[in-house]
Amino acid sequence: MWRGGFSRGILHGDALRAELLALEDGLLLCWESGFRKVSCECDCLGAVKIFQQRLIDRDCFHKHYDIIRRIKRMLDWDWVVYISHIPREINSVAHTLAN
Repeated sequence: MWRGGFSRGILHGDALRAELLALEDGLLLCWESGFRKVSCECDCLGAVKIFQQRLIDRDCFHKHYDIIRRIKRMLDWDWVVYISHIPREINSVAHTLAN
């Protein structure tokens, strides 16, 4: 069942920044809607790997560290969030809606 969605434009950045901002917005939407067990499927392997790996000192040098830090703080809230990778072909509905 469709529960909601969002759209947002960005003026600068790259594809990874857009994916991270979408993840941040989506998680915030879930939290504010009262969901406390969330499964997030993302077709951007680079974004997924960031959150499946342990925090390391050099993370602060990542060009998108500001967003990564905010998301990692969100993941520490009192909820369970699974972030997993799905093939881009499976996510065709999201790409169709985005276009």
